[in-house]
Amino acid sequence: MAATWGSSIKAKANVARAQQVRYFKQVWLANGSPHAIVTNVLTKDLDEKEAPMKVNPELVKTGLETTAAVIACLQSEEMYLNPTLYNLLCCGVESGKLKGGRKQSPSSLRRLMTMAHEAHLRLELCLALSRQRYNKKPNTILQKERKVQWKKFCVTVYNDRERNADAAEQARLRGVGVHLGHANVGEVADADFKEPLVDKRFY
Repeated sequence: MAATWGSSIKAKANVARAQQVRYFKQVWLANGSPHAIVTNVLTKDLDEKEAPMKVNPELVKTGLETTAAVIACLQSEEMYLNPTLYNLLCCGVESGKLKGGRKQSPSSLRRLMTMAHEAHLRLELCLALSRQRYNKKPNTILQKERKVQWKKFCVTVYNDRERNADAAEQARLRGVGVHLGHANVGEVADADFKEPLVDKRFY
C-alpha cells in the first residue's frame, strides 16, 4: 500500500499545504485584508506599489512596532497575552476565508483549531514575514528544517495555551456574552495504540 499510494499521497499533501499557506497570506498579510497583521509583504501587493512592510497600527499600540517584534511575539509562549494579535488571528479564522472554512461567531483559538494547526499557522506567518516577497523553495533540506521548526512551534503553542488561553479568551469575549469550555479541538480517545503515532498534546 505504501509503495502504491505513497507518492500520490505525498504530492496531494504538498498541494494542500501550499494552498493553505496561500490562504494564510491572503487573510493575515494581504493589503486590504481587515485581519492583516502586517502589510506590504506579498508580491502581488508590492507589484502594484513598492513600500516597506507596515505593522497594523493597532498592533503598534501594543508595543509591536516592527515586523521583527511581530515575529518574536508569534514565536513567544506569551503571544496569547497580546489581545490585538490574538484577536486578529481569531477573526481571520472566524471570517470563513480560509480554504474549506465558514463564518463563525466569536470564539477562541483553541476551539477554532488544533495546536498542530495553530503551530503551522504561526510558523508560516513568521517565515512569510522574514522578508518581502517570501516564497518557499522546494528543497529537501529546507523541508526537514521546516519540520523541526514546526515541532518547536507545537511546544510553544502548547505552553501558551496551558498558561494563557483562559485569560486571552476572557479578555476577548468579555461583554460578548459567550461562555467557553476548555475543550481542545480534536480531542479524542485513542486507546488503540500503546504508543501513539503522534503526540496527542498537539491534536
